[in-house]
This record gives sequence, C-alpha cells and structure tokens, in this order.
Amino acid sequence: MNSASIQSPKIPVLGPYEAQCFSKYFKGIDSLLAKRFLFGFLPNEEHITSILCELLDERGSQLHQLPYSLLDLNNDLKKNGGLLHADVSISTTDYNKRQEHDITQSAIGIVVEYRDNIEPNNSFSNGILLQAKKLFPASNSDYNLTSAYKSFDRVQHNRLEDLNKLYIDKGCGDECIKYLMYNPSLEAIPKHEQQKILHRQMKLDAKSIFDFTIGLQRYRELIEGEQSSILNLGCLFTSIENIHMLATKAAKASRTKQTLYEFTLGSLVDSINVYESSLSYFFVFDLMMRGVGCSCEEFIKFLYSGRKTDIINELEVAPPKYSIKLRITAAGEQ
Repeated sequence: MNSASIQSPKIPVLGPYEAQCFSKYFKGIDSLLAKRFLFGFLPNEEHITSILCELLDERGSQLHQLPYSLLDLNNDLKKNGGLLHADVSISTTDYNKRQEHDITQSAIGIVVEYRDNIEPNNSFSNGILLQAKKLFPASNSDYNLTSAYKSFDRVQHNRLEDLNKLYIDKGCGDECIKYLMYNPSLEAIPKHEQQKILHRQMKLDAKSIFDFTIGLQRYRELIEGEQSSILNLGCLFTSIENIHMLATKAAKASRTKQTLYEFTLGSLVDSINVYESSLSYFFVFDLMMRGVGCSCEEFIKFLYSGRKTDIINELEVAPPKYSIKLRITAAGEQ
C-alpha cells in the first residue's frame, strides 16, 4: 500500500460522500476544457488557462454549461448535513511590459486554505505553482500518442527546478511546483490507442489496495463501470522530476545536441497513473486530502499577490498570471 494513502487526511471531515461531490465538480470542468481541442480548434495555452479559471470562478462559470456547478456542489454538501463548504476566488496579476516580455507560457498559482472552526489546529494553507503546457496535433489537427508538447522550454524548466528545490530545502513541502498538461478528450485519439491507455490503467488498478475515502471513490467508479473516468486525458498533472526524465529521454532520442527536448503524449501516459494524475484527483486527493504543496508564507504570497522576493527575482521566475484560491471551511464561524 502507498504510504501516502494511509496518512491522516489534511481535511479530516472530507468523507467519501464529500469526495464524490468535489470529484464530480472538477470532472465537469475538466471535460469542458478538453473539448476545446476538438472540431479543429488549436487554442493556445494562455487561452486554455483563461477558460480554466473562468470555469472555476462562480460568476465566470455562468457563461458555460457546467454539468455540475459550484452552487450545485455546495447545495449537495449542505443537503448531506456535512460540515464542509467550498469557495473559489480568482485574481489576475497585472504585469509591467518587462514582465510580459519574460513570460512565455501560462502559469497558475493555487492556494488551498482550509479553516476548521471546530478544531482550529487542523487549519492549513498550502500553495502550488502550475506550469501549463498544451499538446500539439501530430499532423493537421489530428492527435495521437506521437503528438508532442512543443512549447516545453528548457531554460524555463531549469528555473522552475531551482525554485522548487529552494522551498523544499527550506522544509516547506515536498512539492511546490507541478506541470499541468492540457490535452484533448480521449475521443480525439485513435481507438486502438485509447485501448492501450485503458489496458495499462486497468493493469495498474489490479495491483491497488483500496482504503477509506480515496480508495472508496476509486472503487465506486470501477464497480459502477465508469471506465471513461480513468481515461480522462483532459488535464494531467505531473511532477517536475517526471518531466525532466521525459525531456531527457526525448533529447537522447532526437538529433539535437540539447539536454532536454519536447516529449510526446505517449511518453507521458506511459510514465504516470492517468487516473491519479487527473484534474479531479489532483484537487480533491492531492491538494485537499494529502495537503500537497508549499506551506511557506513567502511562497503563498508570491502565488496569490505576485510579490517577488530577492531570491525569486534572482531566479528570474515571473509570478503566475492567474491566482486561484480554494477556500474550504468546516462548520460555520463561531
């Protein structure tokens, strides 16, 4: 059993029912975002990120037909008589011209703030920086496992590695930065490649031992036959270390002299657990249950307000364009 799965949850009152509600909410967002790649559209990373933030925003989401809104989520949480309430707020960082010139890809800062009004010692705030990369079609507007993340930036990656290591060394967390890979929905790639991904995922699941909230949600989806949920390619999250490995392998296989190079969708899905890398899993189980992210107040301010310290300036890392705060509260104010 994965040792991370048996640790005490960061949000102790997040039970199986609440996890199912939150998962349903984030899966709806993921599905709409993935459809942006269909019908011949070639959206850029900045546009996709803007849509993601719009979908997460309670007011902005009203411009879209979300199958399950934030209002629906909170109503269901309330109906169940549980303790949790969710609130999402979005802010956009204003850049000067020099900063805009330095920014080549879309970045998002996420702050999860949990306030426990029954046992305040359980409260926490964690932040994580996401570097977004989109998948490019292999030919014309067709996608398959050879489609590559062509906007991968070697110099940018090295800076992010240094920033991640800086805060890990300070003891603020074991992962402060992740990559967010934007992909089309599964239906966009050939059927036999869909089957390859499903086969690999089912093989991984066959070795799983299911435990309380995280495991019960996974078991529910398997027993109810929701195979599409484990094949949701829309938003996939992965570590800096994994991206480094993929980019290193791609460089060795290419004819370039670079040490890091763009990699493919096929190499990505072969290196991860697709289900455990999805948008819903990331928000509900990594951020909310496991408390993934950085607890350093300096880093959280950088994510949410764009405040740059001397160290961050030295690393030449620009603040995220978008900052998302997910506020979870247990019980009402006392």
